[in-house]
Amino acid sequence: MQSGARALDAFVDAHGLPPSARWRFQVALDEVLSNVVRHGGATMIDLLFALDNDVLSLEVTDRGAAFDPLQAAAPDTSAGLDDRRPGGLGIVLVRTLMDAVRYERRGAHNHLTMIWRLRPDDEPAPAAEKGTTNDD
Repeated sequence: MQSGARALDAFVDAHGLPPSARWRFQVALDEVLSNVVRHGGATMIDLLFALDNDVLSLEVTDRGAAFDPLQAAAPDTSAGLDDRRPGGLGIVLVRTLMDAVRYERRGAHNHLTMIWRLRPDDEPAPAAEKGTTNDD
């Protein structure tokens, strides 16, 4: 999971994306990778980052057990914590953070794509985050 975080950081830094993009995708990626490894049993995971105009996407591909998290029943959050069945909140969180989440099974691979459109009011990354300095 650390290599996924490093790949995300490198992509965000290389494109000068705002901090809001970094934290949204970091939280979502942590959740997705945790589930892919823990529940899907995947040992190889590929990440494909893309930026098309103002749309940032991340496709997570794995060879784990087939599972469409978007078809999972929504968790019952009305019950008390002791009465709730564990699980299900992670995909709710991912869906809340992203503008769109898509799943597709192609052959022996799961493909989960997370999409978020940059907002005009997003602050650009500070120069130090972009890997540049302001030496006067």
